[in-house]
Amino acid sequence: MARKDSGKSDPRVSDDWITQDYAEEIHAYLDEMMHDDHVKELRNRLVHQMRDDLLEVHESIAMMDHAQELAAPRDAVTNQRVVDATNQHLIPNYGRLPVAMVRGKGARLWDADGKEYLDLFAGFGAAGVTGHSHPAIAKSVKKMAYTLQTVGNLFTNPWQVELAKTITGNAFGGKVFFCHSGAEANETALKLARLAGGLDGGPGKRRWKLVSFNHCFHGRTTGSLALTPEKYQAGFEPLLPGCSKAVYGDLDSVAALLDDETAAVFVEPIQAEGGMNVPGAEFMRGLRRLCSERGVALVCDEVWTAPARTGKWFAHQHYGIEPDIMTLGKACGGGLPLAACVASPKLADVLQPGKHGCTLGGNPLCAAAGLATFNLIRDENLLDAATRKGDEAAQMLRDAKIAKVRDVRGKGLMLGIELDGPGKDLFTRCLERGLLINVTQETVIRLAPPLTIDDGLLTKGIGMLIEELRR
Repeated sequence: MARKDSGKSDPRVSDDWITQDYAEEIHAYLDEMMHDDHVKELRNRLVHQMRDDLLEVHESIAMMDHAQELAAPRDAVTNQRVVDATNQHLIPNYGRLPVAMVRGKGARLWDADGKEYLDLFAGFGAAGVTGHSHPAIAKSVKKMAYTLQTVGNLFTNPWQVELAKTITGNAFGGKVFFCHSGAEANETALKLARLAGGLDGGPGKRRWKLVSFNHCFHGRTTGSLALTPEKYQAGFEPLLPGCSKAVYGDLDSVAALLDDETAAVFVEPIQAEGGMNVPGAEFMRGLRRLCSERGVALVCDEVWTAPARTGKWFAHQHYGIEPDIMTLGKACGGGLPLAACVASPKLADVLQPGKHGCTLGGNPLCAAAGLATFNLIRDENLLDAATRKGDEAAQMLRDAKIAKVRDVRGKGLMLGIELDGPGKDLFTRCLERGLLINVTQETVIRLAPPLTIDDGLLTKGIGMLIEELRR
C-alpha cells in the first residue's frame, strides 16, 4: 500500500497522517482482505488467542495481587499465629522453625511477617530445578487443573506417557512407575528387586537380601527405613529382615556382603543426607561391575541428585554407568508431589497387575508439572548452568580460605561445606539474616539452590555465607 503525501515536511514528527489521511484507505484494505476465507479463519483464531491471553494476564495479576496481600504483614497472618496454629493442629513430627512461609519467587521466599529470604536450599530440594512458583510450572498446572486433574491408574493418560518417554529417553530406556515421594519410589525399587530375584533364583531359590551403605538415606517408610542408618530406626523395630550395610566407597566391604540370596545393592551417586559425600568413579564403576558379575541388581537412588542438579540429567552418568533401577523424587515435579521408579529394559515388565500401585501416582496435574520441569531443563540449558554456577560458587568458597572450612565438595549445584565443628549456630545466624541453608551430620553445610537462580543472587548468597563463616 503506497503512502500518500500528507503535505508535512517530516511526517515522523507526528502520527496525524496515519489517523487522518490513511484511516479510510486502511479500513478499505482490511475490508477487502476479510473477503478471503483463510484470512477470516486466521482473524478468528487471533481474536480467540488474544481473548485467552488477556484472561490469563488478568488471572495472573489477580494471583500476584493475592500473593502480595498474603506476604504483607497482617493481623490475621503472622509467623507467630501460624506457628501457634501449627502446634495446635499438626502432628509434631518435624523440628519446625518459627517461620511461616507464604510466598515464593525463584530463589526468594517471604514469610508471614513480610521478611524476605534467599533460598540456597530450594524448598528442601523440591524446588531444586525451577525455584519457587516458576511461571512455566504455574502455567502448566493451571491449564491442567482446568483440563483433567486425576482419573486413577486404571486409565492411562498422555501426560504421564510423555513424561515417562522424556525420563527414559534421557536415561537408559526401560519403563517408569510414578508415585509421590522418594521413599515410595525406593519402596517400589525394593519390591521390584525382590520380585525379580524370585524369578531368577530358580526352583527353591530366591534373591531377597538387600545391601545399602553407611551414611545413606533412602526414606522413612518401613521398607526404605530398613535400608537407612540405625539412628532413624529407633522405636520402629523389628524392621524388614535381610538388610545389611557396606562402607561407602569400599568395594571389598560390598563384596563381603553379597551372596546367592542378595537381590540388590542400593547406592546414592552422591550421599546428600549423609554429608554430601562424592564417591570416586572407580568405586561406582567397580560397583556396577561387581553387581553384574554376581547377578545382583544395582539401584541408584537419585532422589536428591536428579534431574540436572549435578550437571547431568542423572548423576550416575558422571561415572559412565547404567543402573538396573533408578529412583527419582523431590525436584521432578517442579514443587508438586511427583516421584518415579525407573526400571531398565530387562526388569521393565516384572511388576505385573496387582503387584504394586499408587492411586494418584503420575496424575495429569503432577505429570504436566513434571513435563514442564524437564522441558525447562532442556530449553534453558540448565545442565550447563548447574555445572557453571556450581563451579563458580565452589571456587568462591575455596578462594575465601576460611580456617574453619575443612572441605568444599560436590557436583554442579549440589555442594557440601565441611566445617571443623558444629554448624548449628551458623545456620541460625544465616536464618536471621534471611539466608536459607541446611546443616547435615552436624558439621556439613548443604547448598542446593534452584538451577534457575540468577548469577547475582547466587554470588550475593555465597558472599553472605562467607561473611558468617568468618565470624
